[in-house]
Amino acid sequence: MIDQILLDFYRYNISLFFEEKEPENYFSYKGFYIQGFRGLDNVTVNFSKNDLVLLLGLNESGKTSILKAIEAFDFNNDPEPKELKTFFTSIRNKQDIECSTPCTITAQIEFTEQLPSNFFKKVLKAATFEVETKTIIDEFLERINAVRSVRISRVIPFMNGNAGKSYYKFEGEKPFSDPKLEAVLAQEMVRRCPFIMYFEDFQDSIPEKIYTSKRSEAFNHVWYEIIDGLFYNTDKNYSIKKYLGYFSKSNRRDDDARTVLKKVNKTLQETFTKKWKDLSGVQEIEVAEIDFDEAKKCFEIKITEKDGTTYSVHERSKGAVWYLAFLMKTEFRRKKLREGSGKPVYLIDEPASNLHSTAQQKMVEDFYKLVEDTALIYTTHSQYLISPSNVKNTYVVQRNDGLVHCTRWSDYIKGKDAKTSYYQPLYDCLNIVPNNFSIPWQKAIITEGPSDALVLEVMENLFDEEPTHAIYPGTSASDLKDLISLNIGWGADFKILLDSDDEGIIQKKSYMDQFGLPEEMFVMIPEGNKEIEYMFSEAERCSLYELSMGEKVKEVSKKQFLAMFRTLAISGRSKKSEIKKLLSRETQASLFDLLKALKSEAETKSQRFTKVA
Repeated sequence: MIDQILLDFYRYNISLFFEEKEPENYFSYKGFYIQGFRGLDNVTVNFSKNDLVLLLGLNESGKTSILKAIEAFDFNNDPEPKELKTFFTSIRNKQDIECSTPCTITAQIEFTEQLPSNFFKKVLKAATFEVETKTIIDEFLERINAVRSVRISRVIPFMNGNAGKSYYKFEGEKPFSDPKLEAVLAQEMVRRCPFIMYFEDFQDSIPEKIYTSKRSEAFNHVWYEIIDGLFYNTDKNYSIKKYLGYFSKSNRRDDDARTVLKKVNKTLQETFTKKWKDLSGVQEIEVAEIDFDEAKKCFEIKITEKDGTTYSVHERSKGAVWYLAFLMKTEFRRKKLREGSGKPVYLIDEPASNLHSTAQQKMVEDFYKLVEDTALIYTTHSQYLISPSNVKNTYVVQRNDGLVHCTRWSDYIKGKDAKTSYYQPLYDCLNIVPNNFSIPWQKAIITEGPSDALVLEVMENLFDEEPTHAIYPGTSASDLKDLISLNIGWGADFKILLDSDDEGIIQKKSYMDQFGLPEEMFVMIPEGNKEIEYMFSEAERCSLYELSMGEKVKEVSKKQFLAMFRTLAISGRSKKSEIKKLLSRETQASLFDLLKALKSEAETKSQRFTKVA
């Protein structure tokens, strides 16, 4: 019966390849391209040098679907046979009830060394291919070894809403005359690629008790598997089943039970200390270990803090438990992760969304440590989990008319009109509006447009100036009336930055007359430059654009200048020294003087002025 279920959903017998991955380090994933998975169409996610990728968007924008599609690329992640129909049916777009469009998930896979001539020997024998295929395979290996890269797609066909038999194929390759041979070779490469592991809803964390009897109502299969994996990682001959046997009435072996548990806890502690103990989220944990309650036949995870006090894991902070749960799920999940099988991909959906903002910010720092030997994609709609220094690897995810669009941040802001508010990317992604709790509204600088505001923000960071003023960008010199009215109404101390062109001079006089503002509340761009972008030389603008956007240009347009400083405003802190090297002393001095002029207090407080109709 099971074989028939498998054949209903796999074009070729999955049992040939559905087994524990072998410890090899040939392959690494470099990106994924998704078509026809739920509401996803033409979605691309690429890894970068540090392999930390963020999918940023509102709830229901499609972030989880992207993670689930990447997870579904590897057949090792498919569910048990009885759940296959539900699994494959869920892949199509639910709105397309009569769907007949295939789902295709494509992975770009690179390998660090040439694949040996006998790489496919085991699977070819299992699949009973004839000897004459050797020439075809040798030619194929020669082609892909020359480029050390290959693109493989998993295809799930549909007919009238019903899932067909999935299979693998190579993209951009010389066609194989035998589609079964192609599918078998592609699937074998996937089998030996690094694991792709999806993690969701960390709010359920670690159970208070992990029962060993499947008859127990509180039995948790996932956590049973994790503890069993901990035993297995300690010694391949260890398992929960064997451990329980030491308590047999006919052959009780208490000393052996204590010895095994002691070794298991040593493995847990060594793993914790080696990779996890320096992470900010677990700094209060000194020792992590498991206890066994013989009477209830369950395990319990205990935490000892630095003062020597021991607690059950459910009694500790949510942050510490989150990290400990993640450690155990990634390190000890049997048949899911093997040391030496390459750099695994972790897909983390909305991590620690129930933690406070400071803990979330520290978590981003911890992610950088985790990606030293993993690739990590995480989703969030929290501004606190955005990494300013990793903005190049951030994707904006949005859903429009049922379709999901996934756009790299730098491309997203390139397409924005120059008059778009500086805060627009956050409006679009997170619906965040600055308020008096997040910005120093009592002192303010009003600028003609977003470019001026962004340059000031970057220069604040460059000169180590405290962000003492809120910086509000308008859309033009003639459109600052509302911002001025608001700041007068709030009783804020503010100054207005205007270009020194004809329009700027005209609007300065207009605002002075309309609001009764004194001249010292206005700061003009230095006469020789007129506009803020020309305070930088052409060479400086081009160099800054290359630094921020990763592209060489001969000149920088107004739209490119805006996009460049949007990126620098987010990643500028990590690139401060590089920015300084690109700017002359004269440019730095003039920008520093401009910033100081804007931050110096006016002789008369703004709240003394009354609005003139």
